Amino acid sequence: MCVLPSTTDPLPAPAWLRDLPVVVGNLVPIVGVIFFGWSPTALLLVYQAELAAICVWTVIKIPFAHKRPNNAIDDRFRLLGPLQEKRGAVGSLGPFPPVYPRNVPTLVFAVVITPVVVGLAFVAFALTRPTVTEADAAAFLLGGAAVFLTRGIDTYREYFRGNDYLTHSPRSLLLVPFKYLFVVGLLFMAFLGLESTVETTAILDPARSVLALAVGKLAYDVRASRLERDDDRRGLFSRLYGSKRTEIEPEPVETPDVEPRLRTSMGRTATVVDALLHGLAYLAGSIGFVTALIVGFGVLASSVGFVLVGLGLGGFFVALRATTRYFRYGTLEYHCYDDVLVAYDRLLEESQAKVENYAVTDITLSNGLIDRLLGTESLEFNVYSTDDTTMELFVPSPETVDTDDDANESVPMTVPHLQEPRSITDTLGLSWHLDDSAGE
Repeated sequence: MCVLPSTTDPLPAPAWLRDLPVVVGNLVPIVGVIFFGWSPTALLLVYQAELAAICVWTVIKIPFAHKRPNNAIDDRFRLLGPLQEKRGAVGSLGPFPPVYPRNVPTLVFAVVITPVVVGLAFVAFALTRPTVTEADAAAFLLGGAAVFLTRGIDTYREYFRGNDYLTHSPRSLLLVPFKYLFVVGLLFMAFLGLESTVETTAILDPARSVLALAVGKLAYDVRASRLERDDDRRGLFSRLYGSKRTEIEPEPVETPDVEPRLRTSMGRTATVVDALLHGLAYLAGSIGFVTALIVGFGVLASSVGFVLVGLGLGGFFVALRATTRYFRYGTLEYHCYDDVLVAYDRLLEESQAKVENYAVTDITLSNGLIDRLLGTESLEFNVYSTDDTTMELFVPSPETVDTDDDANESVPMTVPHLQEPRSITDTLGLSWHLDDSAGE
C-alpha cells in the first residue's frame, strides 16, 4: 500500500509565479511577432505545437492521477473496464508518485486520440496554408520547443512537485486538451476571418491583427490558469464537462481489525485457464468476425501478409482480454470474517470490495464450462439493489454531482473456480442460501 504525501502546502506560491510558465510560453509568439515579424502562418504553427505539447504532457500525467473518475466504466467493457475498477497503486518510480492501474483505460484512450487530434489540426492547417517558408519553419521549431519546455516546467512544478496529481482523476486531466483544441480552432477561424478583412480597413493591418490574437490568447490562458485554482469559480468547460472538483476522492475498503477466519483463492491452474479461455472467447464477437474476414481474404488471395495481420489482430485482443481478466480475478484472495467477505488484491496489497451478511439476498453456486473442465464451482453473491450510478463522459451538473466513494457499500460479488466454495458460505453462516436453492 502506498503512502501519499500531504496535500497541504505551507508556503503556496504567489499567483504571478504560478502563472509564469503559461505567460512565458505565450510571450514567445508575441515577441516573435513584434521583433522578428512572424507571419500568421508561423504563429498558427506555434499554437499547433502547443496543442501537441499539452497532449503529450497530459498523457504523461494520467498514470499518476489519484482520484477515481466520475464516469466509472465496469465489467461490461470487458477489455479495459476491469482495470478501472481496481483500487490501489503500484509503488513509486524514483521521485515520481504511485501509478494507478485504474488509470490505464483513460491512458489508452489518450494515447490513441492524441495523434488523431494533433493530426487533424495539422491537416486543417495544411489545407488552408499549403506553403510554409523557411522562416515559418524556423519559427515553428523555436516557438514549439519553447512552449513544450514551459508546459513541461509547469507540469513538474504544479503537478508533481506541487502534488496536484492528488486533486485530479485521469478524466479531469483530459479537460485541458479538450479546451485547448477548441481554442486553437477559434484562433484558426479568427485568422482566416481577419485575413479576409485586413485589406478593407486601415485599422486591422496584418501585424496588428496577429498581435491582437496573440495577446488575447495570453489573456485567456492566464484566466484559465487562475480559474483552475479558484474553488469558488467555474469556467464554461468545467460547468459542462466537470473538473477535478467533480471527481471521486478514493477511500479504503474498511475491514475488521482481526485476522480473517478463512483465506481462499483460485488455484494457479484455474487462474491461467480462466484468463486464457476468456481471452479466446472474446473472438466470438465483432473482433473475431473482423479477424476471420482478414484471414479468409488472405487465404483466398494467397497473401501471407494479410493472414499474419489477421492473426496478429486476433492475437492482440485475445492477449489483452486475457490480461485484464487475470488482473480482475487472478490476483484476488478472498478473506472471510464473521459477517463480511472481502476481495483482497495480493498484487496491489489493497482490499477491492466487500459484501456484508445483512446485504446478501441470494447466493448462487454454478459450474459452467470452465468449472467443469477444472472440477471447480463458482459462487455469486447478490445484494440488495442500489441506485443506478452509471456515469457519462460529461457531468451535466458539476455543482451537485455525487463525489462520494462507494468503497464501503456491499456490492454483488463473484468468486470463481474454487475447489471448496462452501467453505466461504460456512464461514459466513450463509450456506442456508445454497440449501434453499438445492431444495427448490
